[in-house]
Amino acid sequence: MTDSNDDLVRQILDIVPLVMRIMTAEIRQAEPLVSPVHFRLLWILRHQSLTLSALAEIQAVSLPTMSNSVTILEERGWVNRTRSEQDRRKVMIELTPIGEAVLEEMQRYTERRIGEIIASVTTAEQEQVAKGLSILERAFATAGGFHSYLKDDEGTCR
Repeated sequence: MTDSNDDLVRQILDIVPLVMRIMTAEIRQAEPLVSPVHFRLLWILRHQSLTLSALAEIQAVSLPTMSNSVTILEERGWVNRTRSEQDRRKVMIELTPIGEAVLEEMQRYTERRIGEIIASVTTAEQEQVAKGLSILERAFATAGGFHSYLKDDEGTCR
């Protein structure tokens, strides 16, 4: 790596936790009250129903921990556990319409707050940020991670 590459890596490693801390604080203040962990689970399940094991692997937590989180979401009516059509032994976790509505409300709230924060920079700077984020997204999308889980129709991790 070059010195400029090292500097860029450090900048990314500095800014991402800062943005996440602010987002987490904002999510905790929103109504309905959704923990950041539950917000992330709802967001993941919006894209695809998954097994408990797949969710635990994505979140890097134990099965009992994930089971507890899913039980809370299920009690709130935000997710359902259903048997897989392809393999009746598998239980899929899926987002309910109520869970989708909660996620939509949370997303609107966080978008509003991020919009307020971003409004403090010039339009030209906003355009620079947008271009940079597109580049980062492209670079990280090819690195695997969560997006690789979305490709498996049966909800199992590869």
